Amino acid sequence: MKYYIKLLNWEIVRFSKLYGALALLLLVSQFSGIWLTSHSFLSSVHTWMDGNGGTEALYAERFQKLNLSYMFNALWYEGAISLCAIVLVLYIFIIWYKEWFGRNTFAYRLLMLPTSRMNVYFAKLSAIVLFVFGFVSLQIVVIPLQLATFLAIIPVELREAVTIGELIRRDPLLNLFMPTYGMQFILYYGAGILGVFVLFTAVLLERSYRWKGIVAGILYSVAALFIIVAPYVINRRSLFLYPSELLLLQVCMGIGIIAISIQVSSFLLRKKVTV
Repeated sequence: MKYYIKLLNWEIVRFSKLYGALALLLLVSQFSGIWLTSHSFLSSVHTWMDGNGGTEALYAERFQKLNLSYMFNALWYEGAISLCAIVLVLYIFIIWYKEWFGRNTFAYRLLMLPTSRMNVYFAKLSAIVLFVFGFVSLQIVVIPLQLATFLAIIPVELREAVTIGELIRRDPLLNLFMPTYGMQFILYYGAGILGVFVLFTAVLLERSYRWKGIVAGILYSVAALFIIVAPYVINRRSLFLYPSELLLLQVCMGIGIIAISIQVSSFLLRKKVTV
């Protein structure tokens, strides 16, 4: 456990600069977008008022009120979230491959530590999971602040009332990363963690067998995806299971895939992975 904690701390520290830069980009992009969009809207309103002698209430009645959920669908908002997600997906591979970069590969020292090599495996896995939840937690924290910023800029006559829950439910991307129902949260992130297990196994297959390992890793990933999707396809034709039964079947298959991934990865790390 001591080595696992040290390895986890090391993984977090060495990604912290890039992670902090992504978090800062997320905040700057989203808050700047809200500020600029809000002031652009107010500028349009005031231009109309000066030319027509109307009021803010009359403008809202004739045209539209501004809703913060419309801003959440903008590229500057969802683009920042998507960029963070893409970087984390890429880091699933980088977290392994950067050990082999350079002439004096750090992988040799890492794999020769006086502890189980699976501690290295689980430290990397835990780091990825913590990074994901870190971004999700950051977004959860800033949404109320973004709503407060919007309310402070836009007068009540020109804005539509919206709650934080409505903001999340109306945006497909936010609803994906922050499901409003507990079971959805478990299923979405359970599927994500399952994907990390499968990709880790694919990387270790490549590190063990090189070109043959690439083919094996791709086939393993495709097979895992097929096993998860197959019950849906088969159920439409012959099984006719209830939704709860189908879900339970998929959960069991997912747990089975995770168990197989851990066993295969353990074997590869102990017997096959070379530096």
